[in-house]
Amino acid sequence: MNDITENQHQRAVNDRKADLKNNLYRLGVTHTSDDRDIEDVSLFTLEHTHIESKNRQALLIGEEND
Repeated sequence: MNDITENQHQRAVNDRKADLKNNLYRLGVTHTSDDRDIEDVSLFTLEHTHIESKNRQALLIGEEND
């Protein structure tokens, strides 16, 4: 039964990573701030990169509205 729980956890992680990669590609991001390919990084790094990208996008939109 523990294997099923681990499999479900791994599936959830993989699904989240795929979702973040898709969002980053839509934003035009293919590499992290330290120039690593987003295909080769951890979930934590993808989350961080996504947050950085959304913040950068929000700042640009704010500057356009000034």
